[in-house]
Amino acid sequence: MKKTFETELGGRKLIVETGHVAFQANAACMIRCGDTAVLVAATMSEKPREGIDFFPLSVDFEAKMYSVGKIPGGFIKRESRPPETSILTSRLIDRPLRPLFDKNFRNDVQIISTVMSVDPEIAPDVLGMIGSSIVLSISDIPFAGPTGSVFVGMIDDEYVINPSTSQMKNSRLNLTVAGTRDAVMMVEASSYEISEDEMLDAILFGHEEIKKIVSFIDTITAEIGKPKKEIESKKISEDIVNDVRAEGYDLLVEGLKPFDRYERRESQEIATSKLKEKLEEKYGEEYSDKEDDIDDAVYNLVKEVIRGKIIRDGLRPDGRSLTEVRDIWCDVSIFKRTHGSAIFTRGETQALTITTLGPLSEKQKIDGITSDVGKKYMHHYNMPPYSVGETRPIRGPGRREIGHGVLGERAMIPVLPSEEDFPYTLRLVSEIL
Repeated sequence: MKKTFETELGGRKLIVETGHVAFQANAACMIRCGDTAVLVAATMSEKPREGIDFFPLSVDFEAKMYSVGKIPGGFIKRESRPPETSILTSRLIDRPLRPLFDKNFRNDVQIISTVMSVDPEIAPDVLGMIGSSIVLSISDIPFAGPTGSVFVGMIDDEYVINPSTSQMKNSRLNLTVAGTRDAVMMVEASSYEISEDEMLDAILFGHEEIKKIVSFIDTITAEIGKPKKEIESKKISEDIVNDVRAEGYDLLVEGLKPFDRYERRESQEIATSKLKEKLEEKYGEEYSDKEDDIDDAVYNLVKEVIRGKIIRDGLRPDGRSLTEVRDIWCDVSIFKRTHGSAIFTRGETQALTITTLGPLSEKQKIDGITSDVGKKYMHHYNMPPYSVGETRPIRGPGRREIGHGVLGERAMIPVLPSEEDFPYTLRLVSEIL
């Protein structure tokens, strides 16, 4: 049966409709603000996925071209690979939700937000974020929410919740805040010379609105929420935890002493092997079928030893104090035939960035639901497998690469000259080495 819930968000009516769409999902809702509407559905697999040590959550934000009355460009007239804007919104939705699932939860969970209709003045992103929290809260999926999400702008030195697209053109701040009633979970922003105090005040201003959203979701959950599914919680026996600590604490303290990363890894592996041999000799077949539990207990003890050294001795694993920065070195003009090149190295992390200058006619054309039609500054981020000492097939850029490239764009755009003063297209490519 269809249920409708209403509240106010940023001076506009926010409407949530449930019970009339996507019946096979664990929960679904249509969330509306003005003429913008987003359908959000959350689905969970029946059983946990075997053989994994992570929570398999996937989040997709699908911006359909019909939502703004457009037909996709190109030869094939249908949506295919999601545009960068959709990938960035998927990451925005994911980040505040992921920490609120139990660490032992292994069922696949998928959240799909489909943009059905868009008012050009009301962005659908925050509706996807709020809608995702709503469907998780009212479903039987175990979730320690709800969360709320808002955009915060700064216009004429005044903070504004969920400013319109027109208002954002005059805003010094573009801030996204998400959190629970008690805490801020995620912050993402770009700005024009905002002070730390102004940024902190903006975050706190947004959190006050988040508290109201969370209360609104609580009222929905109280009326139509389903009982939560029981999690098959994995608990290591106290005997194994105590035995691993008794036999392994001193071994691991010694094994984690080297400051060099590779020496420490080898030393830790040797210490762990010795520990397992001691356990096998002492307890024999008692723990023969408890290998996974022993591995978990060793992992937890390694974390305890490392954290103890940091907190107690003020010493990080690579030998640095809590206030010491890794060694940094840089170089510029490395190549003769590029328009610009620079390398930045901090510790064992290294980025080589190449700049290319072109005419404005080489702007990136954007085929999406926003009013933006071109980008004159592009920052692309590549992280090949050798950068982390691994071998794997080279695919197209993943969500992480796309997200990090846009972070570079957000940092640089406020300090670039205007198009009138600098009528060129810029492409920067950061190769992580």
